[in-house]
Amino acid sequence: MIAALLGMGTPAPAAETEAATAVVAPGAEAATPSAEHFACADAFDLVARMVMFRCDTYQAPAAAKRKIAAAVARLRAFDLITPQTAADTRIEFCPLLQATGMVPVPGRIYLDDGLIDLSTDGLAEIVAHEFVHIDQFARFGIQAFKCAYVRAMAACGGCQDRQHALEAEAYARQDAVRERLYQAPAATLEPDR
Repeated sequence: MIAALLGMGTPAPAAETEAATAVVAPGAEAATPSAEHFACADAFDLVARMVMFRCDTYQAPAAAKRKIAAAVARLRAFDLITPQTAADTRIEFCPLLQATGMVPVPGRIYLDDGLIDLSTDGLAEIVAHEFVHIDQFARFGIQAFKCAYVRAMAACGGCQDRQHALEAEAYARQDAVRERLYQAPAATLEPDR
């Protein structure tokens, strides 16, 4: 398994990574073990671990924490996330490649540092999108979510947009939050310091 070979975690128990959940390179046979054949959760973990390594050493601008706190406070003010969910989740900015946000593991959200200058409501809707993935981890289970995400991505040719089954749910939530915040008074909340 690629992630295990790279020291990026241990393989999941066999019950969680059935042969049917494997990602296989085109032309390779699923029953034939090879360097091209690995558990679908390992494909997710490979990307997630690389992002976490880069993001864990990134120093966001001083205003970043205030921006995130204001976006989370805005979502909480309209009961769009629970206080417990907000408290249980670490949200940080870091440079992401071709993404606005990512949930590499349950309880952690990375937002692209290019979003720091977004309005509070603009950032809040993206945070709400990422909280859907936190919920999906909880609903599916960790390994099952990773496999479902990789399978959906493969099914749509590598997309991470509304054509991706799990992203479609997150985009629908983002749209609903955007509409709700648009109808609400402008953000005037000052986050707790």
